[in-house]
Amino acid sequence: MKSRKSKNVAIVGSGAAGMAALWALKSHSPHQVDLYEADSRLGGHTNTVRFKKGKEHTYVDTGFIVLNTATYPNFISFLNEINIPTQKSEMTFSVSRNWGLFEWAGNSLQTVFAQRYNLFSWQMWRMLFDIVRFNVFALDVLRSDHASRIDEVSVGEYLDEEGYSTFFRESYLIPMTAAIWSTSPHKCSLEFPIITLVLFMWNHHLIDTISQRPEWRTLKYRAQSYIEAMMANFLSNRVHLSTPIRSLTNDLSGRVSLITAHGVKRTYDHVILATHALQALSIISPSCTDKEYNILSQFETSRNTAFLHSDTALMPRNRKTWSSWNYQTTRHATQVSLTYNSNILQGIPASKYGDVLVTLNPLHPPDSATIQGVYSYLHPLLTIGAMKAQSRLSEIQGTRGISYAGAWTKFGFHEDAFTSGFKVAVEQLGANLPFEVADSEFSRGKVPDLTWPVVLPRLCLQGLHLVLTWVEWTFATFLSVRNNGGKSAMMN
Repeated sequence: MKSRKSKNVAIVGSGAAGMAALWALKSHSPHQVDLYEADSRLGGHTNTVRFKKGKEHTYVDTGFIVLNTATYPNFISFLNEINIPTQKSEMTFSVSRNWGLFEWAGNSLQTVFAQRYNLFSWQMWRMLFDIVRFNVFALDVLRSDHASRIDEVSVGEYLDEEGYSTFFRESYLIPMTAAIWSTSPHKCSLEFPIITLVLFMWNHHLIDTISQRPEWRTLKYRAQSYIEAMMANFLSNRVHLSTPIRSLTNDLSGRVSLITAHGVKRTYDHVILATHALQALSIISPSCTDKEYNILSQFETSRNTAFLHSDTALMPRNRKTWSSWNYQTTRHATQVSLTYNSNILQGIPASKYGDVLVTLNPLHPPDSATIQGVYSYLHPLLTIGAMKAQSRLSEIQGTRGISYAGAWTKFGFHEDAFTSGFKVAVEQLGANLPFEVADSEFSRGKVPDLTWPVVLPRLCLQGLHLVLTWVEWTFATFLSVRNNGGKSAMMN
Protein backbone atom coordinates (compact mmCIF):
# COMPACT_ATOMS: atom_id res chain seq x y z
CA MET A 1 0.00 0.00 0.00
CA LYS A 2 1.26 3.45 -0.91
CA SER A 3 1.85 6.38 1.46
CA ARG A 4 -1.20 8.26 2.76
CA LYS A 5 0.47 11.64 2.38
CA SER A 6 -2.00 14.04 0.78
CA LYS A 7 -1.72 14.26 -3.00
CA ASN A 8 -3.52 16.04 -5.79
CA VAL A 9 -5.20 13.37 -7.89
CA ALA A 10 -7.14 13.56 -11.15
CA ILE A 11 -9.63 10.94 -12.28
CA VAL A 12 -10.41 10.91 -15.99
CA GLY A 13 -13.75 9.25 -16.68
CA SER A 14 -16.88 9.05 -14.52
CA GLY A 15 -18.07 5.56 -15.42
CA ALA A 16 -18.27 2.87 -12.75
CA ALA A 17 -14.47 2.61 -12.36
CA GLY A 18 -14.01 6.36 -12.02
CA MET A 19 -16.87 6.68 -9.55
CA ALA A 20 -15.48 3.82 -7.44
CA ALA A 21 -12.05 5.45 -7.31
CA LEU A 22 -13.62 8.82 -6.52
CA TRP A 23 -15.66 7.46 -3.60
CA ALA A 24 -12.67 5.54 -2.21
CA LEU A 25 -10.38 8.57 -2.36
CA LYS A 26 -12.75 11.34 -1.27
CA SER A 27 -14.23 9.34 1.62
CA HIS A 28 -11.33 7.16 2.71
CA SER A 29 -8.07 8.97 1.96
CA PRO A 30 -6.50 12.39 2.60
CA HIS A 31 -6.11 13.15 -1.11
CA GLN A 32 -7.64 16.04 -3.05
CA VAL A 33 -9.44 14.80 -6.15
CA ASP A 34 -10.63 16.37 -9.40
CA LEU A 35 -12.98 14.46 -11.72
CA TYR A 36 -12.96 14.99 -15.50
CA GLU A 37 -15.74 13.75 -17.76
CA ALA A 38 -16.04 14.26 -21.52
CA ASP A 39 -19.84 13.90 -21.43
CA SER A 40 -22.31 16.39 -20.03
CA ARG A 41 -23.40 13.94 -17.31
CA LEU A 42 -21.77 11.57 -14.84
CA GLY A 43 -22.09 7.80 -14.83
CA GLY A 44 -21.16 6.32 -18.20
CA HIS A 45 -23.25 3.14 -18.50
CA THR A 46 -25.08 4.15 -15.32
CA ASN A 47 -27.76 6.01 -17.24
CA THR A 48 -31.22 6.37 -15.73
CA VAL A 49 -33.79 8.13 -17.91
CA ARG A 50 -37.47 9.02 -17.75
CA PHE A 51 -40.11 6.92 -19.52
CA LYS A 52 -43.50 8.55 -20.12
CA LYS A 53 -46.89 6.95 -20.59
CA GLY A 54 -49.64 9.51 -20.97
CA LYS A 55 -49.60 11.65 -17.84
CA GLU A 56 -47.61 9.05 -15.91
CA HIS A 57 -43.85 8.59 -15.88
CA THR A 58 -41.28 6.26 -14.35
CA TYR A 59 -37.51 5.87 -14.47
CA VAL A 60 -35.63 3.22 -16.41
CA ASP A 61 -31.99 2.13 -16.53
CA THR A 62 -30.68 1.85 -20.09
CA GLY A 63 -27.09 0.71 -19.48
CA PHE A 64 -26.24 -0.98 -16.19
CA ILE A 65 -29.43 -2.67 -14.95
CA VAL A 66 -28.87 -5.72 -12.71
CA LEU A 67 -26.42 -7.28 -10.28
CA ASN A 68 -26.37 -10.57 -8.41
CA THR A 69 -25.55 -11.65 -4.89
CA ALA A 70 -22.73 -14.02 -5.84
CA THR A 71 -20.42 -12.16 -8.21
CA TYR A 72 -20.83 -8.50 -7.20
CA PRO A 73 -19.29 -8.51 -3.68
CA ASN A 74 -17.48 -5.17 -3.93
CA PHE A 75 -20.32 -3.26 -5.56
CA ILE A 76 -22.75 -4.65 -2.96
CA SER A 77 -20.39 -3.64 -0.13
CA PHE A 78 -20.30 -0.14 -1.61
CA LEU A 79 -24.10 0.05 -1.88
CA ASN A 80 -24.43 -1.07 1.74
CA GLU A 81 -21.99 1.64 2.86
CA ILE A 82 -24.02 4.42 1.23
CA ASN A 83 -27.40 2.86 2.11
CA ILE A 84 -28.69 2.27 -1.41
CA PRO A 85 -31.48 -0.36 -1.41
CA THR A 86 -31.99 -3.03 -4.05
CA GLN A 87 -34.99 -5.12 -5.00
CA LYS A 88 -35.45 -8.55 -6.53
CA SER A 89 -35.13 -8.92 -10.27
CA GLU A 90 -35.58 -11.88 -12.59
CA MET A 91 -33.07 -13.19 -15.10
CA THR A 92 -34.50 -15.24 -17.97
CA PHE A 93 -33.37 -15.59 -21.59
CA SER A 94 -35.04 -16.23 -24.94
CA VAL A 95 -33.82 -16.72 -28.51
CA SER A 96 -35.76 -15.78 -31.64
CA ARG A 97 -34.26 -16.62 -35.03
CA ASN A 98 -35.28 -15.56 -38.53
CA TRP A 99 -38.22 -13.35 -37.56
CA GLY A 100 -39.77 -15.89 -35.21
CA LEU A 101 -39.49 -19.05 -37.33
CA PHE A 102 -37.64 -20.60 -34.39
CA GLU A 103 -38.15 -19.42 -30.81
CA TRP A 104 -37.46 -20.83 -27.40
CA ALA A 105 -36.76 -19.73 -23.83
CA GLY A 106 -35.15 -21.53 -20.92
CA ASN A 107 -37.71 -20.48 -18.32
CA SER A 108 -39.56 -23.82 -18.15
CA LEU A 109 -40.34 -26.91 -20.20
CA GLN A 110 -43.36 -25.04 -21.57
CA THR A 111 -41.16 -22.26 -22.97
CA VAL A 112 -38.46 -24.62 -24.24
CA PHE A 113 -41.16 -26.16 -26.45
CA ALA A 114 -43.26 -23.02 -26.86
CA GLN A 115 -43.43 -23.95 -30.55
CA ARG A 116 -44.98 -27.40 -30.18
CA TYR A 117 -43.64 -28.71 -33.50
CA ASN A 118 -40.16 -28.57 -31.97
CA LEU A 119 -41.15 -31.65 -29.97
CA PHE A 120 -40.58 -33.51 -33.25
CA SER A 121 -37.42 -31.64 -34.26
CA TRP A 122 -34.20 -33.66 -34.33
CA GLN A 123 -32.19 -30.40 -34.19
CA MET A 124 -34.03 -29.29 -31.04
CA TRP A 125 -33.41 -32.54 -29.19
CA ARG A 126 -29.79 -32.57 -30.33
CA MET A 127 -29.38 -29.02 -28.99
CA LEU A 128 -30.81 -30.03 -25.62
CA PHE A 129 -28.47 -33.02 -25.50
CA ASP A 130 -25.54 -30.74 -26.32
CA ILE A 131 -26.55 -28.36 -23.53
CA VAL A 132 -26.35 -31.24 -21.05
CA ARG A 133 -23.06 -32.41 -22.55
CA PHE A 134 -21.59 -28.91 -22.45
CA ASN A 135 -22.66 -28.50 -18.81
CA VAL A 136 -20.82 -31.71 -17.93
CA PHE A 137 -17.65 -31.42 -20.02
CA ALA A 138 -16.98 -27.67 -20.39
CA LEU A 139 -15.75 -27.40 -16.80
CA ASP A 140 -12.70 -29.35 -17.92
CA VAL A 141 -11.29 -26.11 -19.36
CA LEU A 142 -11.05 -24.70 -15.82
CA ARG A 143 -9.29 -27.71 -14.36
CA SER A 144 -5.56 -27.20 -13.90
CA ASP A 145 -4.53 -29.96 -16.29
CA HIS A 146 -6.48 -28.31 -19.14
CA ALA A 147 -6.34 -24.56 -18.44
CA SER A 148 -2.72 -24.05 -19.50
CA ARG A 149 -3.30 -25.41 -22.99
CA ILE A 150 -6.76 -23.98 -23.67
CA ASP A 151 -6.34 -20.34 -22.69
CA GLU A 152 -5.84 -19.41 -26.37
CA VAL A 153 -8.80 -21.43 -27.70
CA SER A 154 -11.86 -19.49 -28.91
CA VAL A 155 -15.46 -20.53 -28.35
CA GLY A 156 -15.82 -21.52 -32.01
CA GLU A 157 -12.63 -23.59 -32.00
CA TYR A 158 -13.70 -25.42 -28.85
CA LEU A 159 -17.15 -26.24 -30.24
CA ASP A 160 -15.61 -27.54 -33.47
CA GLU A 161 -13.04 -29.67 -31.65
CA GLU A 162 -15.63 -31.21 -29.32
CA GLY A 163 -18.21 -31.91 -32.03
CA TYR A 164 -21.09 -29.71 -30.88
CA SER A 165 -23.94 -29.23 -33.33
CA THR A 166 -24.38 -26.09 -35.41
CA PHE A 167 -27.88 -25.70 -33.97
CA PHE A 168 -26.50 -25.70 -30.39
CA ARG A 169 -23.97 -23.08 -31.43
CA GLU A 170 -26.45 -20.79 -33.21
CA SER A 171 -29.48 -21.22 -30.96
CA TYR A 172 -27.91 -21.42 -27.51
CA LEU A 173 -24.25 -20.79 -26.78
CA ILE A 174 -23.35 -18.01 -29.23
CA PRO A 175 -26.59 -16.06 -28.51
CA MET A 176 -25.93 -16.31 -24.78
CA THR A 177 -22.31 -15.21 -25.15
CA ALA A 178 -23.18 -12.37 -27.51
CA ALA A 179 -25.95 -11.16 -25.19
CA ILE A 180 -23.88 -11.26 -21.99
CA TRP A 181 -20.96 -9.31 -23.46
CA SER A 182 -22.85 -7.21 -26.05
CA THR A 183 -20.60 -8.68 -28.73
CA SER A 184 -21.32 -9.66 -32.34
CA PRO A 185 -21.96 -13.39 -32.94
CA HIS A 186 -19.02 -13.47 -35.36
CA LYS A 187 -16.64 -12.06 -32.72
CA CYS A 188 -17.93 -14.56 -30.15
CA SER A 189 -17.23 -17.50 -32.42
CA LEU A 190 -13.81 -16.47 -33.72
CA GLU A 191 -12.19 -14.46 -30.93
CA PHE A 192 -13.95 -14.94 -27.58
CA PRO A 193 -11.93 -17.18 -25.21
CA ILE A 194 -13.78 -20.34 -24.18
CA ILE A 195 -12.11 -20.27 -20.75
CA THR A 196 -13.65 -16.84 -20.00
CA LEU A 197 -17.12 -17.98 -21.00
CA VAL A 198 -16.95 -21.16 -18.93
CA LEU A 199 -15.64 -19.31 -15.88
CA PHE A 200 -18.54 -16.84 -16.12
CA MET A 201 -21.07 -19.66 -16.48
CA TRP A 202 -19.52 -21.55 -13.54
CA ASN A 203 -19.67 -18.51 -11.24
CA HIS A 204 -23.27 -17.78 -12.24
CA HIS A 205 -24.42 -21.42 -11.91
CA LEU A 206 -25.32 -21.51 -15.61
CA ILE A 207 -23.23 -24.57 -16.33
CA ASP A 208 -25.01 -27.11 -14.18
CA THR A 209 -28.62 -28.14 -13.94
CA ILE A 210 -29.36 -28.68 -10.25
CA SER A 211 -27.53 -26.12 -8.09
CA GLN A 212 -29.04 -22.95 -6.64
CA ARG A 213 -28.48 -19.94 -8.88
CA PRO A 214 -27.58 -16.54 -7.42
CA GLU A 215 -30.32 -14.04 -6.72
CA TRP A 216 -30.52 -11.19 -9.21
CA ARG A 217 -31.22 -7.66 -7.95
CA THR A 218 -31.78 -4.19 -9.38
CA LEU A 219 -31.43 -0.85 -7.62
CA LYS A 220 -34.79 0.07 -6.09
CA TYR A 221 -34.51 3.74 -7.03
CA ARG A 222 -32.56 2.99 -10.22
CA ALA A 223 -28.83 3.05 -10.86
CA GLN A 224 -28.55 6.84 -10.85
CA SER A 225 -29.40 6.78 -7.14
CA TYR A 226 -25.89 5.68 -6.17
CA ILE A 227 -24.33 8.46 -8.27
CA GLU A 228 -26.54 11.05 -6.59
CA ALA A 229 -25.81 9.69 -3.11
CA MET A 230 -22.03 9.69 -3.45
CA MET A 231 -21.88 13.12 -5.11
CA ALA A 232 -24.10 14.83 -2.52
CA ASN A 233 -21.15 16.21 -0.52
CA PHE A 234 -18.56 16.51 -3.29
CA LEU A 235 -17.42 20.02 -4.19
CA SER A 236 -18.95 21.01 -7.52
CA ASN A 237 -15.86 22.99 -8.54
CA ARG A 238 -13.89 19.73 -8.60
CA VAL A 239 -16.25 18.13 -11.14
CA HIS A 240 -15.40 19.07 -14.71
CA LEU A 241 -18.18 17.96 -17.07
CA SER A 242 -17.95 18.34 -20.86
CA THR A 243 -14.18 18.41 -20.44
CA PRO A 244 -12.42 15.81 -22.62
CA ILE A 245 -8.74 15.25 -21.88
CA ARG A 246 -6.64 15.63 -25.02
CA SER A 247 -3.23 14.51 -23.76
CA LEU A 248 -1.03 13.75 -20.78
CA THR A 249 2.70 14.21 -20.16
CA ASN A 250 5.15 14.12 -17.26
CA ASP A 251 7.09 17.22 -16.22
CA LEU A 252 10.73 17.17 -15.06
CA SER A 253 9.70 16.47 -11.46
CA GLY A 254 7.67 13.43 -12.50
CA ARG A 255 4.28 15.03 -11.91
CA VAL A 256 1.55 14.49 -14.48
CA SER A 257 0.18 17.31 -16.62
CA LEU A 258 -3.26 16.99 -18.20
CA ILE A 259 -4.22 19.10 -21.19
CA THR A 260 -7.93 19.43 -21.88
CA ALA A 261 -9.51 19.65 -25.31
CA HIS A 262 -9.92 23.37 -24.59
CA GLY A 263 -6.16 23.77 -24.15
CA VAL A 264 -6.21 24.15 -20.35
CA LYS A 265 -3.23 22.57 -18.56
CA ARG A 266 -3.42 21.22 -15.00
CA THR A 267 -0.73 19.29 -13.10
CA TYR A 268 -1.28 16.48 -10.57
CA ASP A 269 0.71 14.07 -8.42
CA HIS A 270 -1.24 11.10 -9.79
CA VAL A 271 -3.76 10.51 -12.58
CA ILE A 272 -6.26 7.65 -12.82
CA LEU A 273 -7.39 6.96 -16.38
CA ALA A 274 -10.79 5.37 -15.80
CA THR A 275 -11.57 5.18 -19.51
CA HIS A 276 -11.52 2.43 -22.11
CA ALA A 277 -8.00 1.20 -22.83
CA LEU A 278 -7.76 2.72 -26.30
CA GLN A 279 -9.00 6.06 -24.96
CA ALA A 280 -6.29 5.90 -22.30
CA LEU A 281 -3.73 5.06 -24.97
CA SER A 282 -4.81 8.07 -27.02
CA ILE A 283 -4.45 10.36 -23.99
CA ILE A 284 -0.93 9.15 -23.11
CA SER A 285 0.23 8.95 -26.74
CA PRO A 286 2.52 12.05 -26.60
CA SER A 287 4.70 10.31 -24.01
CA CYS A 288 3.69 6.67 -24.41
CA THR A 289 6.34 4.00 -23.77
CA ASP A 290 6.68 0.87 -25.91
CA LYS A 291 5.45 -1.29 -23.04
CA GLU A 292 2.38 0.89 -22.48
CA TYR A 293 1.56 0.75 -26.19
CA ASN A 294 2.10 -3.02 -26.47
CA ILE A 295 -0.28 -3.68 -23.59
CA LEU A 296 -3.03 -1.11 -24.10
CA SER A 297 -3.25 -1.55 -27.88
CA GLN A 298 -4.48 -5.14 -27.41
CA PHE A 299 -7.84 -4.01 -26.05
CA GLU A 300 -10.82 -3.33 -28.31
CA THR A 301 -14.36 -2.04 -27.92
CA SER A 302 -17.65 -2.37 -29.77
CA ARG A 303 -20.18 0.45 -30.07
CA ASN A 304 -23.79 -0.50 -29.41
CA THR A 305 -26.88 1.66 -29.83
CA ALA A 306 -29.68 1.34 -27.27
CA PHE A 307 -33.28 2.38 -27.98
CA LEU A 308 -35.77 3.01 -25.17
CA HIS A 309 -39.17 2.22 -26.67
CA SER A 310 -42.37 0.20 -26.44
CA ASP A 311 -42.47 -1.54 -29.83
CA THR A 312 -43.21 -5.23 -29.17
CA ALA A 313 -42.19 -6.13 -32.74
CA LEU A 314 -38.69 -6.35 -31.23
CA MET A 315 -39.83 -9.05 -28.79
CA PRO A 316 -40.36 -12.73 -29.65
CA ARG A 317 -43.50 -13.38 -31.67
CA ASN A 318 -44.59 -16.11 -29.27
CA ARG A 319 -45.49 -14.27 -26.09
CA LYS A 320 -44.93 -17.41 -24.02
CA THR A 321 -41.19 -16.98 -24.58
CA TRP A 322 -41.01 -13.35 -23.45
CA SER A 323 -38.11 -13.11 -21.02
CA SER A 324 -35.90 -10.59 -19.23
CA TRP A 325 -33.34 -10.78 -22.04
CA ASN A 326 -34.60 -11.48 -25.56
CA TYR A 327 -32.04 -12.24 -28.26
CA GLN A 328 -33.03 -11.82 -31.91
CA THR A 329 -30.99 -12.79 -34.91
CA THR A 330 -31.20 -13.54 -38.61
CA ARG A 331 -28.92 -15.43 -40.94
CA HIS A 332 -27.18 -12.21 -41.97
CA ALA A 333 -26.99 -10.41 -38.60
CA THR A 334 -23.60 -8.80 -37.92
CA GLN A 335 -24.33 -7.29 -34.48
CA VAL A 336 -25.86 -8.57 -31.29
CA SER A 337 -29.54 -7.59 -31.12
CA LEU A 338 -31.01 -7.87 -27.66
CA THR A 339 -34.14 -6.51 -26.01
CA TYR A 340 -34.20 -6.00 -22.25
CA ASN A 341 -37.73 -6.25 -20.88
CA SER A 342 -37.67 -3.58 -18.17
CA ASN A 343 -41.12 -4.59 -16.95
CA ILE A 344 -39.57 -7.85 -15.75
CA LEU A 345 -36.06 -6.64 -14.90
CA GLN A 346 -37.03 -3.54 -12.92
CA GLY A 347 -40.52 -4.40 -11.75
CA ILE A 348 -42.26 -1.76 -13.87
CA PRO A 349 -45.99 -2.62 -14.09
CA ALA A 350 -47.11 -2.99 -17.70
CA SER A 351 -50.68 -2.30 -16.59
CA LYS A 352 -49.66 1.27 -15.74
CA TYR A 353 -46.80 2.07 -18.12
CA GLY A 354 -47.27 -0.39 -20.98
CA ASP A 355 -44.33 -2.29 -22.44
CA VAL A 356 -41.02 -0.71 -21.37
CA LEU A 357 -38.22 -2.06 -23.57
CA VAL A 358 -34.55 -1.30 -24.14
CA THR A 359 -33.13 -2.77 -27.36
CA LEU A 360 -29.46 -2.94 -28.31
CA ASN A 361 -28.86 -2.78 -32.07
CA PRO A 362 -32.40 -3.66 -33.21
CA LEU A 363 -32.73 -5.74 -36.39
CA HIS A 364 -35.02 -2.97 -37.62
CA PRO A 365 -35.71 0.45 -36.05
CA PRO A 366 -38.55 0.50 -33.50
CA ASP A 367 -41.74 2.26 -34.52
CA SER A 368 -40.71 5.92 -34.30
CA ALA A 369 -43.87 6.76 -32.35
CA THR A 370 -42.72 4.46 -29.53
CA ILE A 371 -39.10 5.67 -29.19
CA GLN A 372 -38.36 7.70 -26.05
CA GLY A 373 -34.58 7.82 -26.23
CA VAL A 374 -31.49 6.64 -28.14
CA TYR A 375 -28.15 6.07 -26.39
CA SER A 376 -24.70 4.93 -27.49
CA TYR A 377 -22.48 2.70 -25.35
CA LEU A 378 -18.99 1.30 -25.79
CA HIS A 379 -18.45 -2.25 -24.50
CA PRO A 380 -15.05 -3.93 -24.08
CA LEU A 381 -14.33 -6.91 -26.32
CA LEU A 382 -12.80 -9.84 -24.48
CA THR A 383 -10.53 -11.31 -27.12
CA ILE A 384 -7.68 -13.73 -26.51
CA GLY A 385 -5.26 -10.85 -27.09
CA ALA A 386 -7.06 -8.75 -24.47
CA MET A 387 -6.90 -11.54 -21.90
CA LYS A 388 -3.14 -11.83 -22.42
CA ALA A 389 -2.75 -8.07 -22.05
CA GLN A 390 -4.74 -8.14 -18.80
CA SER A 391 -2.11 -10.42 -17.28
CA ARG A 392 0.55 -7.80 -18.09
CA LEU A 393 -1.34 -4.72 -16.89
CA SER A 394 0.50 -4.71 -13.55
CA GLU A 395 3.71 -3.93 -15.48
CA ILE A 396 2.45 -0.41 -16.25
CA GLN A 397 0.01 0.13 -13.37
CA GLY A 398 1.12 3.14 -11.32
CA THR A 399 4.21 3.89 -13.42
CA ARG A 400 4.85 7.55 -14.33
CA GLY A 401 2.15 8.51 -11.82
CA ILE A 402 -0.56 6.98 -14.04
CA SER A 403 -3.03 4.23 -13.10
CA TYR A 404 -5.64 2.48 -15.24
CA ALA A 405 -9.12 1.34 -14.27
CA GLY A 406 -12.15 0.02 -16.10
CA ALA A 407 -14.34 -3.00 -16.71
CA TRP A 408 -11.89 -3.97 -19.49
CA THR A 409 -9.29 -4.93 -16.86
CA LYS A 410 -11.30 -8.08 -16.08
CA PHE A 411 -14.56 -9.52 -17.45
CA GLY A 412 -16.29 -6.35 -18.62
CA PHE A 413 -19.03 -5.99 -15.98
CA HIS A 414 -20.03 -3.27 -13.51
CA GLU A 415 -18.44 -5.23 -10.67
CA ASP A 416 -15.16 -5.44 -12.58
CA ALA A 417 -15.16 -1.69 -13.14
CA PHE A 418 -15.85 -0.98 -9.47
CA THR A 419 -13.23 -3.48 -8.33
CA SER A 420 -10.59 -1.93 -10.59
CA GLY A 421 -11.37 1.56 -9.26
CA PHE A 422 -11.15 0.36 -5.66
CA LYS A 423 -7.88 -1.49 -6.30
CA VAL A 424 -6.20 1.54 -7.83
CA ALA A 425 -7.32 3.72 -4.91
CA VAL A 426 -6.08 1.19 -2.34
CA GLU A 427 -2.93 -0.17 -3.97
CA GLN A 428 -1.62 2.98 -5.64
CA LEU A 429 -2.90 5.72 -3.34
CA GLY A 430 -3.42 4.08 0.05
CA ALA A 431 -7.18 4.45 0.44
CA ASN A 432 -8.44 2.70 3.56
CA LEU A 433 -11.82 1.22 2.62
CA PRO A 434 -14.28 0.03 5.30
CA PHE A 435 -14.36 -3.41 3.64
CA GLU A 436 -11.81 -5.70 2.05
CA VAL A 437 -11.75 -5.64 -1.75
CA ALA A 438 -12.76 -9.16 -2.76
CA ASP A 439 -11.57 -11.14 -5.76
CA SER A 440 -14.69 -12.53 -7.44
CA GLU A 441 -12.90 -14.42 -10.22
CA PHE A 442 -13.78 -17.73 -8.55
CA SER A 443 -16.64 -16.44 -6.41
CA ARG A 444 -18.19 -19.91 -6.41
CA GLY A 445 -14.92 -21.59 -5.52
CA LYS A 446 -12.65 -23.79 -7.56
CA VAL A 447 -14.07 -26.38 -9.92
CA PRO A 448 -14.10 -29.78 -8.15
CA ASP A 449 -11.79 -32.54 -9.34
CA LEU A 450 -13.26 -35.48 -11.22
CA THR A 451 -14.46 -38.36 -9.04
CA TRP A 452 -15.89 -41.76 -9.93
CA PRO A 453 -19.54 -40.74 -9.35
CA VAL A 454 -18.98 -38.04 -11.99
CA VAL A 455 -16.97 -40.17 -14.40
CA LEU A 456 -19.75 -42.73 -15.04
CA PRO A 457 -22.31 -40.23 -16.43
CA ARG A 458 -19.51 -38.68 -18.51
CA LEU A 459 -18.79 -42.06 -20.08
CA CYS A 460 -22.50 -42.55 -20.82
CA LEU A 461 -22.73 -39.12 -22.47
CA GLN A 462 -19.62 -39.81 -24.54
CA GLY A 463 -21.09 -43.09 -25.71
CA LEU A 464 -24.42 -41.49 -26.58
CA HIS A 465 -22.60 -38.71 -28.44
CA LEU A 466 -20.78 -41.29 -30.57
CA VAL A 467 -24.10 -42.99 -31.38
CA LEU A 468 -25.78 -39.71 -32.32
CA THR A 469 -22.81 -38.69 -34.46
CA TRP A 470 -22.97 -42.05 -36.28
CA VAL A 471 -26.73 -41.69 -36.85
CA GLU A 472 -26.31 -38.18 -38.25
CA TRP A 473 -23.42 -39.27 -40.48
CA THR A 474 -25.41 -42.27 -41.77
CA PHE A 475 -28.47 -40.14 -42.50
CA ALA A 476 -26.38 -37.46 -44.25
CA THR A 477 -24.66 -40.13 -46.35
CA PHE A 478 -28.02 -41.67 -47.30
CA LEU A 479 -29.39 -38.30 -48.41
CA SER A 480 -26.23 -37.57 -50.39
CA VAL A 481 -26.39 -40.92 -52.19
CA ARG A 482 -30.11 -40.56 -52.88
CA ASN A 483 -29.71 -37.03 -54.24
CA ASN A 484 -26.75 -37.98 -56.41
CA GLY A 485 -28.63 -41.03 -57.64
CA GLY A 486 -31.61 -38.89 -58.55
CA LYS A 487 -29.41 -36.50 -60.49
CA SER A 488 -27.81 -39.40 -62.39
CA ALA A 489 -31.21 -40.80 -63.31
CA MET A 490 -32.33 -37.43 -64.62
CA MET A 491 -29.20 -37.14 -66.74
CA ASN A 492 -29.79 -40.58 -68.23
